Amino acid sequence: MKMYVLQVRSGYEISVCQELRKQEFDAVLPVRQEYIRRGGKWSVYEKIIFTQYVFIRFELTEESYYRIRKTNGVVRFLGFENGVLQPLSHAEQSYIEWLWNGGKPVEPSKIYVTPNGDKMIISGILRKYFGDEIEYNLHQRKANIFIDIAGRKHKITLPVIRI
Repeated sequence: MKMYVLQVRSGYEISVCQELRKQEFDAVLPVRQEYIRRGGKWSVYEKIIFTQYVFIRFELTEESYYRIRKTNGVVRFLGFENGVLQPLSHAEQSYIEWLWNGGKPVEPSKIYVTPNGDKMIISGILRKYFGDEIEYNLHQRKANIFIDIAGRKHKITLPVIRI
């Protein structure tokens, strides 16, 4: 099934996703775990990877298009070309499904740093990353990857733990 991108109002991502699922659409909202240090302690929070966007798999018909557009919080569909709504490419859809992680938040990837400073991904979602560039900030327990979605390069922050 083809996947499309919805822009939604800020803070409405979860409610739009839930409402679309109630209408029996296959709505996808990738989420990651994030470590935040407060008061000297690390705490884990869940964060939406693509704020203000919801991804949806459906067969495009006039009726389904307008049902989705009427959903409270939906701003617009992204990806019109010459007046025709375009789905994500196969590669883009693969990235979203990879980050969707079966509906579970993306957990931290475990990183081993060798004595000479090389980084090895021991486990986690980053082992399956098929891009070419990863920027690590192990002190903040984050790694940035870069992927193209809907014709734009996006920086995605994923959680990591140094072991």
